[in-house]
Amino acid sequence: MSILDKQYPTNVYRLILTTAAAIWGLGFVIGKSAITTVGATWFTAIRFFGASIVLLIILFPHIKRNFCRKTLKAGMIIGVATFLGFWTQFLGLGMTTPSKNAFLSACYCLTVPFIWWVVSRRRPPAKVFISAAICTAGIGMVSLTEGFSISLGDGISILSAFLYGAEIVTIGLVMRDNDILTTTVVQQFTSGVLALLLALTTQPMPTAAQVITPEFIGAMAYVAVLSAAFGAVAQNTAQAHVSPSEAGLLCSLESVFCALFSVAFFGEALTPRMALGFALIFASVVATQLGDKGGSAAAAAATNSAPEESAADGPAATTSRESSEPVKRNRGRIAR
Repeated sequence: MSILDKQYPTNVYRLILTTAAAIWGLGFVIGKSAITTVGATWFTAIRFFGASIVLLIILFPHIKRNFCRKTLKAGMIIGVATFLGFWTQFLGLGMTTPSKNAFLSACYCLTVPFIWWVVSRRRPPAKVFISAAICTAGIGMVSLTEGFSISLGDGISILSAFLYGAEIVTIGLVMRDNDILTTTVVQQFTSGVLALLLALTTQPMPTAAQVITPEFIGAMAYVAVLSAAFGAVAQNTAQAHVSPSEAGLLCSLESVFCALFSVAFFGEALTPRMALGFALIFASVVATQLGDKGGSAAAAAATNSAPEESAADGPAATTSRESSEPVKRNRGRIAR
C-alpha cells in the first residue's frame, strides 16, 4: 500500500491543501520576475514542462504500471482546465496590478460552489456560500490597495477565477476514479504542451541571456518543482477526500500567503486593513467546518455512502481493507 492509498482523517487533507496554498503564495512572489522576463505564456510552458519532467523521472516505475487510456483521458481533461486557469491569470497579471490580479483570480473560492451546484445538481450547504462571501471580502482587504475599477486585465483576471473554479470542480469529478500520480503527470504535460504551442505561435523565443541567469533558473526551479509538481500532487490527492467547495476555499489562501510572504521577506507593511482581511479569511475557513464531524468517522461514512452521495459531498470511494473487493464507485462523472 502506498502512502496515497492510505485513508487519513479529513483534517490531514485540509492541511495538505493549506500547505500547497502556502507554496503557491510564495511562488507567486518568487515567479513574478520570471514572468516579467519571458512573458506569461512562456512562463506557463516552462513551469508545466519542468514539473512533468520532474514527476516523470521520480515516478516512472509507478507511471509505467498504472498508465492506461482512462488515466490519459482524465489527465488531459484536467490539464486543459489547468492551462486555461493559469494562463488567463498570468495574462491578466501583465495587464493589471498584482494586488487586483491576486484578488480577482482568488475569487474562485466564490465561483466553485456555484459551478459545483450546476454540475452535480446538488445545492451546497448554506455555510459554503457564507464562507465564500466572507473569504472574498477578506481577500479584497488583503489584496486591494487602490481604488477599484474594471479594466481589460481585470476582466481577464475575473475570467481566470471561473476557469480555476472549473478546474477544481473537474478534479473533484475526475480524480477519485483514477490513479492520482499518473493522472497528475499527464495533467502537467498536457498543460505544458498547450502553453508551448501558444507560445511558439504568439511570442518570440526567449534568448539565452534572459533565461541563463541564477535568478531566472532559481525562480523556475521553485515554481516547477514545488509550486507545480508538489502542488499538483498535493491538490489532486487532497481533493479526492475534500469537497470541491471547501477545496476552493482552502486553495484561495494562496493570496493570503502571498501577502504574508511579501510582508515577511520583501518589507511590505502590514496594515490594519490587511490584518482585518486575514481575520475574515480565517473566520471563513472555520465557518466551513461548523457542524463537521471530520476525522476518521467522516471518512468511514464517506466510504460506505452511496455513489451519488459520494459525488455530491466530495470524499473519495476507497478500497475495502478487509477484502479485495473494491467499494462501489460513482461512475456518473466526466472522464482540473
